Amino acid sequence: MAGIEHLTAVLRSGRLTQTKLADQTGVLLDIESLQVLTLNETGMFLVERLCAGVSTTEALARAMAAEFEVEEDVAREDVAAFLAELEGFLPT
Repeated sequence: MAGIEHLTAVLRSGRLTQTKLADQTGVLLDIESLQVLTLNETGMFLVERLCAGVSTTEALARAMAAEFEVEEDVAREDVAAFLAELEGFLPT
């Protein structure tokens, strides 16, 4: 798995556009490949935190647990699964 630093760098690179929708969900568009990743509210929240500079899985899990009122263990598992999915979508 690529590090969070790599994921953050790609998200900030300008190659991707992100749009947050009124219902707090969103989409990521890879401008070069025209691939789209739809994000639920949690995914959009995590992308925003990555772009804001949150740089560890633990910090993402704590932020998610606080925002969505879930246990940190559950948040940690969800963050790991999301980061793996995001890594599969993002260009290398």
